[in-house]
Amino acid sequence: MKSTRSVFASAWMGIQHDLAWTTPPLSLALRAVAPFASAMTVSIIYWFGTTNSGVVFSPAKLAYVLVGSTLYAHVASYAWVPTIAIAEGKNLSVFPHIYLTARSTALYVAGRTLSAFAISTTTSLAALAVATFTLAGFLATSVPLIITPTSVLLLGVALVANIPAALGLGYFLGAYSLYASKFEWSLPGYVAGLLMVFSGALFPPTILPYPVSAGATYLPFTQFIAATRDALIYNQVGDYFYSLSICVAGGLLLLGASLWVYLAAERKARKDGVIDRRLA
Repeated sequence: MKSTRSVFASAWMGIQHDLAWTTPPLSLALRAVAPFASAMTVSIIYWFGTTNSGVVFSPAKLAYVLVGSTLYAHVASYAWVPTIAIAEGKNLSVFPHIYLTARSTALYVAGRTLSAFAISTTTSLAALAVATFTLAGFLATSVPLIITPTSVLLLGVALVANIPAALGLGYFLGAYSLYASKFEWSLPGYVAGLLMVFSGALFPPTILPYPVSAGATYLPFTQFIAATRDALIYNQVGDYFYSLSICVAGGLLLLGASLWVYLAAERKARKDGVIDRRLA
């Protein structure tokens, strides 16, 4: 029970940290600009490339790119929160002086990640909806997304199922940030670039050279995006649950391994004085 309260307290603090600098509706609207711009950019690039190269323009492929880019932006906006939160705590001398949780900073990091997930889900879905209508008017074509109660439910399940993988990635990056200062601010950007290539956000990972393609195909992030496409574009429920099961299994493995690494890094950080509960 204490752990649950700590996580929710950290999540509420994260929402206050991320939204309270202005009115929440304005803050959410501003946060939706980045995923909207990302989705519009890659979609227009696809449209421009096909119409000027003799390739037949495919609305289904436009939907493929639109959904992938939006979901990538969603993951990228909250998977790096552990690293940012830890870097802030170190550089602002917060960790040595503030009692974070009853047991471990891992609970604090989990709470901050959940708050960022809630915010990112809201802004990303809003960006996807606005981009869909904007592209339909700008390109004079319909984006063939399947919007039904069932597909929306499947989308929600996929979003939640990807939390362990995103939190696991965050713990790995957070473990590095706990006791290292070099690249701690820029490392998430490097990983984000790799994730865009390997997660199937813009193109199928099968086009990558073997064995890289095999590894990229079974990344939980790749399967998360694939499951969402199965729900919103292809209406393939069987493929959806197959991808979702791999996403969940891979995410739990990643979370377990990363949590072990993070706790080991935390023990070292406490020993070195980066985190010291005795000063609380």
